[in-house]
Amino acid sequence: MTDIWVCGSCHSINRQRGNRCYKCGAKQETAATGEMSNLRQEQAIISRTVVRYRQAAALGLAASIFLLGLAAVSIVLMIESISLSNFLDTQLATLEETGSFDDAAVAARLAASDQLGLLNLAVVIPTLLFFAAWLSRVVSNVPALGGGVPGTTPWRAFVNTLIPLVNLRTVPSMVQDVLYRLDPKAGGLFMLGIAWLGLVGSWIVSFVVGWYLDLRLTFDIANAASLDEAIKSFRTLMTAAVITDIATGVLVTIGAIVLIMVMVRIERRSRARDAEVRALAEATLGPAS
Repeated sequence: MTDIWVCGSCHSINRQRGNRCYKCGAKQETAATGEMSNLRQEQAIISRTVVRYRQAAALGLAASIFLLGLAAVSIVLMIESISLSNFLDTQLATLEETGSFDDAAVAARLAASDQLGLLNLAVVIPTLLFFAAWLSRVVSNVPALGGGVPGTTPWRAFVNTLIPLVNLRTVPSMVQDVLYRLDPKAGGLFMLGIAWLGLVGSWIVSFVVGWYLDLRLTFDIANAASLDEAIKSFRTLMTAAVITDIATGVLVTIGAIVLIMVMVRIERRSRARDAEVRALAEATLGPAS
């Protein structure tokens, strides 16, 4: 705990994010003595003798670019889902009227849709890698910024970000820990929840719902008493698939934008803290040669 204030009433040591003294209840704005106010910067100077501060902005920029690309692809996939639904509905109408449909046209249309799915995967993988690298670098910089020892290691931050389901639980807590250590009064847990649930939770929902709809379609077609019954089931499930695609696409887009906002917040605070540490180091030790 390096972001602290000392109570002038009872001399207790409190966290900066505590507005009142934990012991006597005095307000920080009137009871803080200013004693040990440079503790964080002093600890950062000591830590930098063994832990080097390295900029994370380049990794954050790369991750942000891919996050924006992911949002763009999600919007394209939503449009494609609606377009594909309309195309298949037309083919179903033809099937009802004539008893057949254009196999070649359907195959070509589905192949084009699959290519967009591959494009989405091609964006997701580097997004995760760059974000994991950025988070690992940010975690490694915490001691050099006077934030004490973070709750995870840089290596674990990198690996846990890449593991499905594990990252849904661990990444928000890791980013929240960094936020608090860089800014003791920072919140952001709600924003983190929106961002990570939008990005990872939407993938889980899409996977589970897609698996269910495929299974249900196979079952309904196999047990349909007539062609009309099979077509009716297909249309119902296709509508559910489109709704799911739109919902997950919106979640991904919102999640990507919110996560970029959180990353920018962390980067700004990191630069500010680095400047504070350098200023104190120059004032006490003299300009670096």
